[in-house]
Amino acid sequence: MKKINQWTSYELAAQMVFPRLLVKSYLENVDYKSRITKLVSEGIGGFCIFGGNVEENIKVTNELQIFAEIPLLFCGDFENGISMRLSEGTEFPHMMALGAAGKTEYTKKCAALIALEAKVIGAHWNLAPVADINNNPQNPVINVRSFGDTSDIVSQNVKAYIEGTQNEKVLACVKHFPGHGNTVINSHLDLPVLNLTRDELEKNEFIPFKTAIAQGVKSIMVGHLVISDLDKSNLPATLSKNIITGILKDEMGFDGLVVTDALEMKAITENYSDEEIAELSVKAGNNVLLMPANDEHLIELIAKLADENTDYRSLLINSCEKIIAEKRWTGIMPQYHREDMNSNLFTEHPYKALKYAYYALKTEGDDSLIPLKDIKSLAVFSLLQRSENFDKASQFMKMLGDATEFDIDFGYLDENLELEHLKEIQKTIFETELILFPIFFRNFTEAKEVTLPENLKKAIDILSGGRKSILVFFGSPYFANDLNADTRILTYSDSYASIAAVVVKLSDRSIDWIED
Repeated sequence: MKKINQWTSYELAAQMVFPRLLVKSYLENVDYKSRITKLVSEGIGGFCIFGGNVEENIKVTNELQIFAEIPLLFCGDFENGISMRLSEGTEFPHMMALGAAGKTEYTKKCAALIALEAKVIGAHWNLAPVADINNNPQNPVINVRSFGDTSDIVSQNVKAYIEGTQNEKVLACVKHFPGHGNTVINSHLDLPVLNLTRDELEKNEFIPFKTAIAQGVKSIMVGHLVISDLDKSNLPATLSKNIITGILKDEMGFDGLVVTDALEMKAITENYSDEEIAELSVKAGNNVLLMPANDEHLIELIAKLADENTDYRSLLINSCEKIIAEKRWTGIMPQYHREDMNSNLFTEHPYKALKYAYYALKTEGDDSLIPLKDIKSLAVFSLLQRSENFDKASQFMKMLGDATEFDIDFGYLDENLELEHLKEIQKTIFETELILFPIFFRNFTEAKEVTLPENLKKAIDILSGGRKSILVFFGSPYFANDLNADTRILTYSDSYASIAAVVVKLSDRSIDWIED
């Protein structure tokens, strides 16, 4: 490899850009594969992985490494496991569940297990943990992705997650600086504005990030957030030199990789042109430009600016030096070697995920209803936020049926429910003693809010009809106290591990947990 300061401006720009990689499309679409391999031949720095199973990801990452002159750094949002982006892999409980468990050693171990699975598929950069404090219950995008709603809980778990990840030679990445927890706007859809003062941020939002820096975190992701008290020009943090260079680097002393949040998000694309993104993102102090909407065009624009301005080119050189240094730290340079897959990896990890999920469970109200016993009949009505929740709700019902010997009536309710239809349902559960309501509501990419529709709130009251009832919150805990029930179970996650943990608790199965 030639010296970085001898690279062409195009090579420098390409090394800083990490496009989205659709694994299935790469394998099935000739034109898409050609576009990706062209990017590799031009010196792209790496990719952010989406889709495919474990075997397909291994095939694609290994194939692309063969094409690359400089080893590629593959990354992904593997916050609670590679299954967050793949169709396979262990699905660990969400970060809020780990925070609720109150055992930071579980967070550390969980992060290490995720790192091991990431390395199997060729990824050496986990864009996690979330260091945002979820201090706004109405937040539609962070929610259970956060470890909790206090700086202390978040900081302790952020530190543990970083340690677990980086002990496995996988880069950790805290996000979304300067803090995305106190907003009701989803930056995937629009540009959030936080009316917080610098003093307020210092006392709360900044604390987990400072903890991460002290822990030696390798990278920090900057969020698409406008905070006027930090930048009077109202630039989003992602494009703000005042915030990235002035505060994060100069004041807080962070010297690792600074990466943008996805530049394809509407918070950026609907407010800034490619030309503005090329100039502002680099001058702000970002080292990695993640998933731009027009990756090849952005590379060309950055290269052109570097050819015209030596100071701008120096920023590219500095960024590429950092990227190459971190590639060496992970061990993928100077020569990439495929990770040997432990055949027991994906069979042992689900048990550990179940353990962490079980210890996260919190029960409120009448404890005498748990475990389920001395009940002749049970009805289960799953409340679904969207159609994607159907599979998990069905899995819960199947597991509960297998684990108990009750006569169970079950059904699915969503926002399209018409309350007059409940009369027919009531007839079928006339003699039912206990009603169980699993509630599958949490953040998701397109979410504008995470609240239970009024018709579903009324359905709980109508179907309960004076009977004993249990609510199980598979996800957001924030509207638990707004609903009437004898007993509430909080899981802080809709992971399969959390679903199984609730079944264990309800069925009174005895498990001798083995220490890791």
